[in-house]
Amino acid sequence: MDGLQSFGGKQDIKAQTIGIRADANETIAAGHVMRCIAIAAQLVRLGAKVIFYTADENADALLEAAGMTHVCLHTDWRRMEDETPILIRELQKAGCGKLLVDSYQATERYFQELAGRCRLICMDDCFDGVYPADMVINYNPYCARFPYAETYGGRTRLLLGAGYAPLREEFVKAAEGCADKPSDDTAEGHILLSSGGGDPCGVLPDILAAVLEDDRLCGLPCDVVVGGLNRNREKLERLAAGHPNVRLHCQVKHMAELMRECTAAVSAAGTTLLELCAMRVPTVFFCTADNQQYDHEFFAAEERMLYAGDVREDRQECLARICGGLRQIVESRELRDAMRQKLRAVTDGKGAYRIAEEIVRL
Repeated sequence: MDGLQSFGGKQDIKAQTIGIRADANETIAAGHVMRCIAIAAQLVRLGAKVIFYTADENADALLEAAGMTHVCLHTDWRRMEDETPILIRELQKAGCGKLLVDSYQATERYFQELAGRCRLICMDDCFDGVYPADMVINYNPYCARFPYAETYGGRTRLLLGAGYAPLREEFVKAAEGCADKPSDDTAEGHILLSSGGGDPCGVLPDILAAVLEDDRLCGLPCDVVVGGLNRNREKLERLAAGHPNVRLHCQVKHMAELMRECTAAVSAAGTTLLELCAMRVPTVFFCTADNQQYDHEFFAAEERMLYAGDVREDRQECLARICGGLRQIVESRELRDAMRQKLRAVTDGKGAYRIAEEIVRL
């Protein structure tokens, strides 16, 4: 058998070595790596060996903090087709029988060049192509709008819907604790601000400034999550200085607990919205990238969350809507109760374990 085909068959779980190809940097932020870490942690719990492969060293700190083995390919993350000879050699060296690929830069040709070398798993958020993969994962609630079953025709294992949302285990445990979270909670008025690990649009300082300038929000306890790839930490520190109600949180290790303390949140679209669903936190959200185009359709529907718009299109209008949405949530117990009930139905947070089980069985 050529290449890695000898590793692609059914194996004892403890004999399985599973590769994960993902990147994190200031442009694409940390979401891809973070959700893959959640899946990897469950694979390790099931007894498999996991190795991350990255184009560069930008994700090293995240992977090391999570205790993950990783190999740097020393390639350009924007030109993934050029890396396949290097990646194939590394996969052969490690004996990887399965590879999860999580990158918007991975093309159909990229998967074709890897096909037959090992079993391929594709993380697909937008249905931008049809990939020669053994498994395709789209955990986004809006995935039903795409014809996955008709397109893949039973040739590929499909893991679809929010039941597969790969949240970290802390959210599973914390979500169970807040399943019956009372409406009249003790953190009334407490708000959380987040814009992803890298904040590629640099909007988080503007959000904090807008909150501090709002007469009805400026005195509320405010937790600001500063991702490890955020380039505006100093600007945020200057804004927070002199405001004892504002706390900056860098390299947060217990995000679920931080969310559980909050009455309302502001967040960029993406996996964080599903984390907030698991924690039942009424949220105002905004978009920062094209791949988030469908998030607002689902989360804004039935007022599950309040949509503030795309920050790239009209920044000032988006900021105004963020503050307006926060005021609505903080000042209306009835609205908070209704939103919490709708969020509870979206996900139970156990998707990473479900994905890991399916990968092991593949």
